[in-house]
Amino acid sequence: MNPVTDARTVRDGRSTRWDRHRQERRRLLVRAARDAVHDLGPAASMDEIAAHARTSKSVFYRYFGDRAGLQRAVAQRATAHLERRLLEAADAGDGGPESLRRMVAACLTVAAASPHVYAFAVDREDTASGSGGPVLTPFFERVALLLEDGLTRALAGAGPTLHSPAVLHLWPRAAVGMVRSAVEAWLAAPEDERPDVDTTAAALADWLLHGVAPGHRSDDPGARRAGTAQR
Repeated sequence: MNPVTDARTVRDGRSTRWDRHRQERRRLLVRAARDAVHDLGPAASMDEIAAHARTSKSVFYRYFGDRAGLQRAVAQRATAHLERRLLEAADAGDGGPESLRRMVAACLTVAAASPHVYAFAVDREDTASGSGGPVLTPFFERVALLLEDGLTRALAGAGPTLHSPAVLHLWPRAAVGMVRSAVEAWLAAPEDERPDVDTTAAALADWLLHGVAPGHRSDDPGARRAGTAQR
């Protein structure tokens, strides 16, 4: 037996167990914070979150540094859940209109399940200031890439398009921004005045693919010529 090796093995084992303990403790604190925000609202303070979780504020500071760090951790949990739902929706269709409608419906359903958590996790000011950017910016880009893949597959057998690949590259990013804004506006409306999820998802998907003008299709050369003649 080598005393030095044995001692190092004991320390490594303890370190591994401690790391696992910290990871589990952190996971439980994130879940507790999420539950607190769900009940108290997105403006809940660290004192209120800690009280709701029945622990001390210092514990949250020890694991997350500050409120922005806790918000990022909750955002990681929330966006991971939403991303799983979006992937399921995308896989359930053929990459065409029905897949897009399912993805929009998934966004609405997840947001409606906990508007407070959605607002806390997907905060525009935090994204702009940079505190939420490390989580949200990559998340929205992954969603855009998912949409871009679906668009590519949908157009593969449709023949030539009116737009160059460089222009089509912008559509998924525009779609993400539109759906994000629409979801926020939908959540802000009184519940008894909101259209239901299926109606809203179908409308948004149709607008993204065809626009809002009755009978207008952006891929219809006749419609484009008519519009030009009217001008």
